[in-house]
Amino acid sequence: MKLIVSDLDGTFLDSNHEVIEENVAALKAAQSKGMEIAIATGRNYGNVLALCQRAGLKPHVISNNGAFVYDKNGNQIKAIGLDKDHVKEALDWLNYRKYFYTLCTDHFVYIPANAHTILTRDYENAINHVKKMTPEKLKEGIDIFLTLDSAVFVNNFNEVLEQDFVFGNISAITLDGDKLRHGREYFSNYAGMSMTIAGKDIFEMIHPSASKGNALEALTAHLDISLDHVMAFGDNYNDISMLQRVGFSVAVENAEDDVKKICKYVSLSNDDKGVAYMIHKLLG
Repeated sequence: MKLIVSDLDGTFLDSNHEVIEENVAALKAAQSKGMEIAIATGRNYGNVLALCQRAGLKPHVISNNGAFVYDKNGNQIKAIGLDKDHVKEALDWLNYRKYFYTLCTDHFVYIPANAHTILTRDYENAINHVKKMTPEKLKEGIDIFLTLDSAVFVNNFNEVLEQDFVFGNISAITLDGDKLRHGREYFSNYAGMSMTIAGKDIFEMIHPSASKGNALEALTAHLDISLDHVMAFGDNYNDISMLQRVGFSVAVENAEDDVKKICKYVSLSNDDKGVAYMIHKLLG
């Protein structure tokens, strides 16, 4: 084994999106034995960097669902952003239908200034569609966005689009099942962007050439490591392109069934420290 790469939310982090110390220790142990480690996530690079610094990790990073690749020293290996005309069309569509969304570069997450109002209204409108959702859980979910390390709150997204930024992805979130299906159906057939799914209430738009799998190929080429010598962990549909390419693919127990079907191994759940468990099991 020469490289271990893990998704974050639903895999490396617990269900409260908190770092699991045993998973951190397992990656550090692998690193001490000469292995490379990497994170592959839908989050942006700035957010991942802050999280890893707090955890004492220094990994390579695949961010924004494969739009950006950075080595462990912070050097950018690859960047592939969305066409700005497509971004504007997508945001106009989402705005008109009152979706909550974020627009992400590698270092910043641009969020509507009235995010709290949008998310609360979405919850109230979708009350009959929501399962196991309480006002307390809603507040927890909203607070995750409002306290992101790299969050920038925006009143006018046209001003952001005028900047010389590379936009890696757009993420849309709704608790309304009908609204979720409508959005996924629309963007799955949208020319110029590819849609990917990283969670039950979310869909994301990335460049058609961007994926965790393609990004991992760029990283392994940079490191001169064969994909056969890579162990990868994941839980959702946006991880499949990565898991299909590696020699040791691992789904955590809480993963989607379609993810488990294509993996060589199934570990314990994210809350049961599934990443650490499988690293110790396969690498001793």
